[in-house]
Amino acid sequence: QGVPCADGRHCCPRGSRCSADSASCITPPGTGWRGHTCRAPRAIPCPDGQSECPDDATCCVTASGAWGCCPMPQASCCADKLHCCPHATVCDLARGRCLSPAGDVPMGTPFPAWKRQPPTPVALRQVLCPDGRSACPDGATCCPLPSAQYGCCPLQNAVCCGDGQHCCPQGTACDLEHSVCTSSGGWAQPLASLP
Repeated sequence: QGVPCADGRHCCPRGSRCSADSASCITPPGTGWRGHTCRAPRAIPCPDGQSECPDDATCCVTASGAWGCCPMPQASCCADKLHCCPHATVCDLARGRCLSPAGDVPMGTPFPAWKRQPPTPVALRQVLCPDGRSACPDGATCCPLPSAQYGCCPLQNAVCCGDGQHCCPQGTACDLEHSVCTSSGGWAQPLASLP
């Protein structure tokens, strides 16, 4: 809900106005504009699948064939590809107005759409195995397999068993004969398999 400035490149917060040179915003005395929390602008994709507009705008094809954003939701794109009109109004290019039963309003002008940004993949932290090529998820342990490659034990700082197929929690020992992990305290638990 900002106020567009005359230069077409700047805007000011609602309740203020642009200076004559569009370089600053003037707040009327007593209004005390207070900052507000900004949110990431949501976007609507245009039909080309590559351009997008703010969610309170409408995609319109411009005279150059590129997509533009009419600064109104569900707007009517005019046939001249230079103007647009509010929802439920009709473009009257001869008079340069938007016609509606409630009264005529001035036409709007689309601004350029921006290119869609592909979602940034979230990089998961990994543990690099001693061969320098294999990696396991963070919190897992690399254990050598019989094939001389590495598998991932789903335990952190685990003990890798000599059979190359199992592992045990830190501080325990592999008892392959009984298929358990034993601790000095005398308890035992089943061996974990290497996926």
